[in-house]
Amino acid sequence: MLEISFIPAFKDNYIWLLTRGDRAAVVDPGDAAPVAARLAAGGLRLETILVTHHHADHQGGIAALAAEWHPTVFAPALESITGCTHPLSGGEGLTVLGEACQVLALPGHTLGHIAYRFAGAVFCGDTLFGAGCGRLFEGSPAQMADSLGRLAALPSDTRVYCAHEYTAANLHFAAAVEPE
Repeated sequence: MLEISFIPAFKDNYIWLLTRGDRAAVVDPGDAAPVAARLAAGGLRLETILVTHHHADHQGGIAALAAEWHPTVFAPALESITGCTHPLSGGEGLTVLGEACQVLALPGHTLGHIAYRFAGAVFCGDTLFGAGCGRLFEGSPAQMADSLGRLAALPSDTRVYCAHEYTAANLHFAAAVEPE
């Protein structure tokens, strides 16, 4: 079983750390420094980087991490991702730290946005947040609605690992829009 923890970055980003023994994978490493510090502190070896989309706060740390650990870098094929070694479009099956992982295409926030689904968990980048969803930068409302529908169709016990902590702001907005 994978252990999952988060590494805080920037103002409100989550970089997700997946570990099994001394092996590690990270999701959306926008900043290399906190990831490198956590890896060193835990005596961990970075094997895999999973990237959901091209925004800098999700991929900015890849080059420095790749220079140090030479991990496999999975990322959206439709987007320009620094250091991508394995481009993905959705529908692929991967093995990450010995665990099966399904790649989901989730266009909306960006056109090539993808998510990574493990048994009981989904790393959905900027598609879904606590009490909200991601902004549309490139995709259409119809694409985002379809992507959210794909996430809603996952088993109800699926843990959702989003890439930012926006819950309080999203709830404040919801209360302003629908005060009753």
